[in-house]
Amino acid sequence: APELSAVVNFGPVSLLGGRVDFSDRFIQPNYSADLTELTGKLSAFSSQAPNGAVQLADMELHGRAQGTASLEVLGKINPLVKPLALDITGKVRDLELPPLSPYSARYAGYGIERGKLSVDINYQVQPDGRLSANHKIVLNQLKFGDAVPDAKDTLPVKLAVALLADRHGVIDINLPVSGSLSDPQFRIGPIVFKLIVNLIVKAITAPFSLLASALGGGGEELSMVNFAPGSASLSPEARTGLDKVAKALLERPALSMTVVGSASLAHERDAYKRAQLQALVLAEKRRGAVLDGATAEDARALAVSAQDYPVLLKAVYKRADFPKPRNLIGLAKDIPVPEMEALLLANLSVTEAAMRALAEQRGVAVRDYLASLKLPMERLFLGATKAAPEDAKWQPRAELNLATQ
Repeated sequence: APELSAVVNFGPVSLLGGRVDFSDRFIQPNYSADLTELTGKLSAFSSQAPNGAVQLADMELHGRAQGTASLEVLGKINPLVKPLALDITGKVRDLELPPLSPYSARYAGYGIERGKLSVDINYQVQPDGRLSANHKIVLNQLKFGDAVPDAKDTLPVKLAVALLADRHGVIDINLPVSGSLSDPQFRIGPIVFKLIVNLIVKAITAPFSLLASALGGGGEELSMVNFAPGSASLSPEARTGLDKVAKALLERPALSMTVVGSASLAHERDAYKRAQLQALVLAEKRRGAVLDGATAEDARALAVSAQDYPVLLKAVYKRADFPKPRNLIGLAKDIPVPEMEALLLANLSVTEAAMRALAEQRGVAVRDYLASLKLPMERLFLGATKAAPEDAKWQPRAELNLATQ
């Protein structure tokens, strides 16, 4: 005869003044949490499915956690069927975090000095066993203490908090999870824990990704400010990216920024020479303007037009001190613009020292632009200039590095 499964009918149940005492003896020091003032109700449900439809019980539970936080669970559930059937939402408000220090010390390497946690969760299981869950986590005024001596694991939690918290000290995180309850490898607890760890590790590996919400789009690409070869001038695109970075940093006062400029003699030699030549031509125009009575400020505002360029280039060429083609009587002869340019460029030198100076100028350009956007100078630093790697795809740039103050 086929084996008959038991039929279980349960409820309805009401709860008034309930209490749950929880202790974790695994963690050192031990952690204890009490759920108190529990009131609620659960309507009837059965392991049988009348007319093929799973019977879901209405669930309602209210209470307090650790004597301070409010707790609420609402929804529908039937734990007697396989797979488990449920559609519930839960809320915890203002759970004090310092009592959770044993966990943060073990898994992150830091104790918690202060902070509150509020959580909204939603769990749904479809008839085929597919589970979808969402966790909305809000941390308020979270502050970690000093590193725990000899901690087994250490995570960059302080930098993560500085990146994630807004100017009001609030961190808002959403962690969606999905999977199948029929998969024996599926465990939602370890998955959520891994998601949180990955989020924290991003503080080191991809800090600008954590700033994405305040950046108004963009991510790690904003950690690099690209320049034209041979130039230390900020392009409109670079300024747009830095505008976003400044906005994010203004919202996160615990962060500081170090700007590291870089340049490459191998990649930028010719472009740097051309930039030098353009600077000489511009200087010639400004020099002439000052001799004609213009103020230094007015002269600095001048630019070289296409009409001016040949005459100015000729003046620069005449002033240059190197052997030049001469006519029959020994005087430097007039030559076309391209030939003048070629000779001038050939006699301009570029050294490693010039590249280091260019790299520093790039860092200064970025730092000063961020300062012009009201970022305090005490939060902005210049790092040591960086040599470019031997990479054909390398681009002239300055790197932005974030750290806690």
